[in-house]
Amino acid sequence: MYLMPSLCFVALAVENLAYHHNTWLNDKRHLWKDWKYGRASLAVDGDSDATLHRCAILDNYFVENPVWMVDLGKKHNINGVVIATWQGKGQDKTATYRDYQTNLEKLTVYVSNKPRLETADLLAEGSCGQVNRNNDSLFQPRIHIQCQDDLRGRYLYIRASAVATRKSRLFFSVLCEVMVY
Repeated sequence: MYLMPSLCFVALAVENLAYHHNTWLNDKRHLWKDWKYGRASLAVDGDSDATLHRCAILDNYFVENPVWMVDLGKKHNINGVVIATWQGKGQDKTATYRDYQTNLEKLTVYVSNKPRLETADLLAEGSCGQVNRNNDSLFQPRIHIQCQDDLRGRYLYIRASAVATRKSRLFFSVLCEVMVY
């Protein structure tokens, strides 16, 4: 008699450490009181709707390397991040999905105990990991970045970078929901 081995799959619920926490972008436009387009807080509102107007937008129109940050409220051991991304739904005349794909090179995740760091300061902090345009992994509906090592910190950063070889270096990255575990 031959017995088939059975597999038991267990679904675990993991708390999203970023849910409804304070956010920040290093883009001055987001400080304007009437600025409503692509607010940083839309990435932690619990709504994974991937329509452009429901997502946080990082672009390099006013800053060379846009940085998004979430304050987790206290120090946590960070194991990874799942990012729900924009797939072209709800695009308008100023933000086309093709432009999004053409000039965005990578997203890098950092963990720190310091708030509101700019790009130069981030490079000295602990890097969780990154995803780049190889094999179109950067443009999947959900991006999973698992930290190489558990990192402990209060602030989680996502830095977007441009493709260095393009004539036009303008790009944007769209974060519809950021889930930190």
